[in-house]
Amino acid sequence: MDTTQILDALDKERELLREFHDISMQQLRLLDDENLEGMQELLDIRSNLMLELTAIETTLGTWISQLRNDPTVTTHVLRELRLANDDIVRLANEIVELDEQTHWRLDLIKQKAADGLRELNRGYGAISGYGATLRVSPRMDMRG
Repeated sequence: MDTTQILDALDKERELLREFHDISMQQLRLLDDENLEGMQELLDIRSNLMLELTAIETTLGTWISQLRNDPTVTTHVLRELRLANDDIVRLANEIVELDEQTHWRLDLIKQKAADGLRELNRGYGAISGYGATLRVSPRMDMRG
């Protein structure tokens, strides 16, 4: 088993997670401004990154299971792999936290919009009810 290949794949995974992290930060900035327009583009980019991450993760899973059974792997290499993996896990946890914040902010925006619609409907109800209280009816005589 070529440990260099595994380390390179771990580095690629870490790089993709950093991109993912940056995109998650951009999403939060968009939500700070309640700019939902740019969110779709970022979600598309995240989707593509997720496909790449899944492919790398599948390959790494196979390689690492082979590596565990390889008696020629040194403790130094195992330590490098563990450090890279720890960094990947840290990044993944940060992304999860950012996504939780994003979902929380989206829920706030949805609630604010729903409250606005309810207020608008109350206002419309008040206006339509106004005519009923005055007993105003349309005038059908067009002569003036």
